[in-house]
Amino acid sequence: MSIDAPTSAPAPARPDVPSRSQAGELFYHWGPQAWIDMVMSKRMLVDRGGPMVPYTFLPILRISGDPEQIDRDWEEIKSRREKVRLTDSPRERWRKRYGNFVREIEWALLELRKHFTQEQYESIVVGTGVALANENSTDFIEMMNSMTEQSANATPGTDGSTEPGRWQKMMFEMFNPAGFLTGPAEITEYDPARGEVTMFIPDCAWHICGAQEDLPNPDKLPEEGCLLICKGTFEELFKGEDSGLSIQFEPDLPETSCTARMSWKPQA
Repeated sequence: MSIDAPTSAPAPARPDVPSRSQAGELFYHWGPQAWIDMVMSKRMLVDRGGPMVPYTFLPILRISGDPEQIDRDWEEIKSRREKVRLTDSPRERWRKRYGNFVREIEWALLELRKHFTQEQYESIVVGTGVALANENSTDFIEMMNSMTEQSANATPGTDGSTEPGRWQKMMFEMFNPAGFLTGPAEITEYDPARGEVTMFIPDCAWHICGAQEDLPNPDKLPEEGCLLICKGTFEELFKGEDSGLSIQFEPDLPETSCTARMSWKPQA
């Protein structure tokens, strides 16, 4: 496996993370998708993904470098966590959890790069992500693959159009199962009869949920995790084997946008 190397260009000016006053819509902060993302961020990022750094990457770093310095740096990174409060909206809870997760993952990955070849580094990071998902997230993997089964018997539209209809757009905006990972997105191509769906993410949540100045490298986007934890791991998990779901991410680094292409083999 080979992942494109992170760009050396500085991070572009990022849009401010939406807040209640900026978003201007109660629905964004309290609607169904906000609640879904809040629950999924706790389950997938905090409970299941969170142990990746302290229980896998941190021990590797301790035996690869100065363990006392690594522990000091880790404590400093943890001190930057945004506290989730009871008064936070579901959307704000999601944002804080996601930002904390990305910040700590990015720190660990930047440290790992110092001690391993690119091939070794990618193998450690993607391999850990895949193994962890197969161990504790089989329900999510099955849910994603079940989406292809539900669409397998779809019949082609009479006009041959792949433009998603109003109903598909509305349902996707309200109940996107991957919204906790991407943030707001839109379907640009929808052809379940051929087993193809394309999604455009204008500002991926991986890049905008955490404050830029609190990142391990505040001069760049958190590209390491984008390419390996998100793109690398998900593409390895969903490779289209046995007519299952295939996912391909096309991040527009150093911009914050991304295109996700999902495909599967429709039934004959």
